Amino acid sequence: MEPFFFHPRDLDLQADHLFWRRPPDDAFLASMDRFGQLTPALVLHGADAPPVLVAGARRAAALRELRGRPLAATVFDPNDPDSPESGDAALPLRLGLRYLASNLGQTVTDAMLVAAGRYFTSHGSADDFFHLAGPLLLAPGDRRGRQLEAWLGLPRSLDPLLGAGQVPLACAASLAGCDPETLTALTPLLEAVRWSRANLENALTWITEAARLAGDTPGAVLARSGALELCARDLSPNDRTAGILAALRRLRYPATVSLEARFATLSRELTRGSRLKLRPSQGFEADTVTVELTVRRPEDAATAARELAGLAGQPALAKLLRLAHDDTDDADGDPA
Repeated sequence: MEPFFFHPRDLDLQADHLFWRRPPDDAFLASMDRFGQLTPALVLHGADAPPVLVAGARRAAALRELRGRPLAATVFDPNDPDSPESGDAALPLRLGLRYLASNLGQTVTDAMLVAAGRYFTSHGSADDFFHLAGPLLLAPGDRRGRQLEAWLGLPRSLDPLLGAGQVPLACAASLAGCDPETLTALTPLLEAVRWSRANLENALTWITEAARLAGDTPGAVLARSGALELCARDLSPNDRTAGILAALRRLRYPATVSLEARFATLSRELTRGSRLKLRPSQGFEADTVTVELTVRRPEDAATAARELAGLAGQPALAKLLRLAHDDTDDADGDPA
């Protein structure tokens, strides 16, 4: 089939069905300038309508910058009875399918999945999207299908956070369980750091459980947690993430966090200048302490033994062993 030629400025490069379009970079422009257009674009052109660019927006954008060169394109008629798409599908869906088919073979990121889903669900149902476009986007059994379905129920305002790597697609179901007011309250947190699935799901769990125990809204308890203030502070990404998680964990488990702080203070006092390390029981469930030491040489064991003997006579050790037993504040919902 011989290509047709179009002036690139006569074509709309911002059409909705070009949902993965991106501008040409310097390397692409240099290649187009040196070797020319090696692959034709795809244009829909019927007898009663202006031409519509279906695929090849990057090539067309590059030719606009290089100037003086037409866009070579393969043309198809939307009314062609031999069209491979279903004749029952609306034209926007057929344009989307042609666009996807022209991009087969490239790696589809989570953000690209969502962009495709947003386009198709704006012109049909989610069932239509997964039935028509799903086979072009997802391998059989790909768990991202369920995640994508959940994400498409979220506000579009969250899509840029997915594209920027702030929020993972894998957290779609957890976010979809939040009401609109809670999502609005969470947005500053979502924007503040790059969330892993584990960290974000922990954060959401702590916020919602703290709200339930307090008989308040998630947004209200989040505002009291101190986590939002950390979003605006000049901290490294790692420090900001650690600080936010610590504030949210303290919100959910105030008694446990208080015990951990008191244990850390007493254990530093006890082990100052020694090679011993002290660990509390799991969840402070027992009045016991685990002593850890590192031995590199035989004489290290003798030194550690003397340090351990000295530890036994310190009053702070008795306080450390009674720490959880003496703590009677269990009103915050910390697990027993």
